[in-house]
Amino acid sequence: MGEWLTGSVTENGSTIFGVSSEDLCTQRDLWIGRIHPNDIDAVIAALSEKDESTERTIYYRFRDAKERYRWIEFRFSKIAAHEVVGFISDGTQARANEYFSRLHIAGRSSLASLLESGDINANINSFLKTLGSALVVDRSRLVRFRKDGRAFITHEWVRRDNNETPELPTQVPEEAVAWWKDKLEKEGAITIESSDRSDLPQGVAEAIAECSVNAILAVPAIVNGVVEAFACFEIMQGVRHWLPNEILEATIVLNGYARSIERRIEDRKQAAEEFKLRSSEERYRLITSHSPVVLFGIDTEGIFTLSEGLGLGSMGAQAGDVVGRSMYELYRNYPEVLEHASYALAGEESHTKIKIGDHIFETWFTPVKDEDEVIVGVSGVSVDITRRHELEEQQLIMMRELDHRVKNNIASVMSLVELSKQGATSVQEYAKTLDGRLHALAVAHSTLAKSQWSGAWLRDILQLTLQPYMVGPRSQIQFKGPDVELFGVLARPMCMVIHELATNAMKHGALKIDAGNVLVSTKILPDNQVQLSWIETDGPPVPNERITSTGTSLLEGLVGHEMNGKIILDFNKNGLHCVIEVPLNELQ
Repeated sequence: MGEWLTGSVTENGSTIFGVSSEDLCTQRDLWIGRIHPNDIDAVIAALSEKDESTERTIYYRFRDAKERYRWIEFRFSKIAAHEVVGFISDGTQARANEYFSRLHIAGRSSLASLLESGDINANINSFLKTLGSALVVDRSRLVRFRKDGRAFITHEWVRRDNNETPELPTQVPEEAVAWWKDKLEKEGAITIESSDRSDLPQGVAEAIAECSVNAILAVPAIVNGVVEAFACFEIMQGVRHWLPNEILEATIVLNGYARSIERRIEDRKQAAEEFKLRSSEERYRLITSHSPVVLFGIDTEGIFTLSEGLGLGSMGAQAGDVVGRSMYELYRNYPEVLEHASYALAGEESHTKIKIGDHIFETWFTPVKDEDEVIVGVSGVSVDITRRHELEEQQLIMMRELDHRVKNNIASVMSLVELSKQGATSVQEYAKTLDGRLHALAVAHSTLAKSQWSGAWLRDILQLTLQPYMVGPRSQIQFKGPDVELFGVLARPMCMVIHELATNAMKHGALKIDAGNVLVSTKILPDNQVQLSWIETDGPPVPNERITSTGTSLLEGLVGHEMNGKIILDFNKNGLHCVIEVPLNELQ
């Protein structure tokens, strides 16, 4: 490029260039350096042609001393390998007319692409490409404002491939959004010749710089009086003096875009209303054909005018079977149906539950009135609630069972409170005894809850109840024998029995000293009974004379009365030997 220098130029040529002839001839690269970047390659290629005999004509844009581009028509011939001579003329007006004609055609073409039916995104992309190419810009974008105050770049066309093109949609910084929206609403189209403008807010200037943009033409799309979006035509490098025809053509196209969007909105509203109507009809059919309901209508004579719904199958009927027939004939064996239908025909809404066959229906009867408030019939809906009714019955049974168990538990607690008073020598001893017995009762409830109160395994009862006593370096309590499942009515008193035995062993027996041991063994007896043995060894000596305590009375009461079993307590010299036998069958 540096090889092409201006040797001489006439004063007329200097006027056409808008640069002095002296500067053109004395400053190296002045001529070639002021040619438009988009035209420089074509100029160099034309000057480098080897043919020296043929006259050539090229057009290029040249930046004058006032930094404005003008079109130059250059007719030249080569007289040597690296020397050309020719004539220049001002082709600005001719090229401008050609440019605006092309821009006008491109604008109409881009508007037509927007108005075409089909994929709106493809239409917008085509619009950006067509108008962006005609305006001779580096990039064109569509930015859309949202109702939440944010804006996003949703579409983009770039003249050259750019691997750094951001993924769309890209959010516009908040400060820039507010500035663009305010300016577009007040001024309409916005032109920025250079991003170096001092009046740009810092956030806007930074956003423009981040996008590597220098000059911008922004034109709003006003839909129903609101700026919904704007098209942005961008120049990456250099200053761009936006011409009135360019601004006008872009504005016309964006106005056309806005009108097309308005029409689309109206069309969509109409389509939405039609869709809503169709959807309501389809939902009606869907509900009646897939839900356990019956929709029915009855006129003032008691004749069915409507009968739809999946629930009809529970009655042994199909949609429309009873239409035209009298309800007095069909439901003569169901007087409650006729009674509530009569209420509705008399102007009173009615609601009832009706059993038809093995199914339960909850039914609503509603009077239907005309514009003069005269009753013209009855509309109603019946819902098959058979499953719900069964669940409600089960819930009622469960509530009764829960009430029964709560009352039993309260009675048990009150009994333990009174029993623990007996033999207590202090408030502390009374509280400790009562706390231990209530804990045993809680263990029983926790164990039964795991099986939903159907029963509990004896080994679980033993381990959970005796866990507080199984501490230290060695286990003083050992288990032996098979595991058996006890019914719920046996599990609670068994927990109490084990607790009383363990408490007695801690106070007086084998668990009082570290050397003591307890063996708990089980055995299955004939006649479906289980035998539980509690054998203490190596504990403190057992006194010859023993006084019957409240614990002993509690044990005998729990086994004999609540478990329908028997208990043997043998306080020999080696320690307590207790044998309990209880039936495994459920108590009545």
